[in-house]
Amino acid sequence: MFIGSTMFVWGSDYFSPTIARGGLGAVFSAELLALSSVGTQVVIEVQHKNVEDLNFVALGSIPALTAVGVDFVNLTGIKEQVRFKYTVSGPTPMDGVLVNMLAPAWRPY
Repeated sequence: MFIGSTMFVWGSDYFSPTIARGGLGAVFSAELLALSSVGTQVVIEVQHKNVEDLNFVALGSIPALTAVGVDFVNLTGIKEQVRFKYTVSGPTPMDGVLVNMLAPAWRPY
């Protein structure tokens, strides 16, 4: 069984599949499982849009994950569709991270 996604610095930004909104607010959580070296980090931006919109826009971000552990962001005013943008940075192009995006905790408000 594989858990999480492995992403490297040398690639461009990574995007998750689009998911349908489950409420007007949510807590989005990510677990950093591994880093390839000191100085490597990943920033996870939550993006959203309505079905008729052409482009996704930023809603908020989980703080930069720089050490193994879990962090989260609490957001409201979510539009109909959500996706995550992952930006990995580090000292060399071959540095990477292993990240597990946890299921959103949706709220009706």
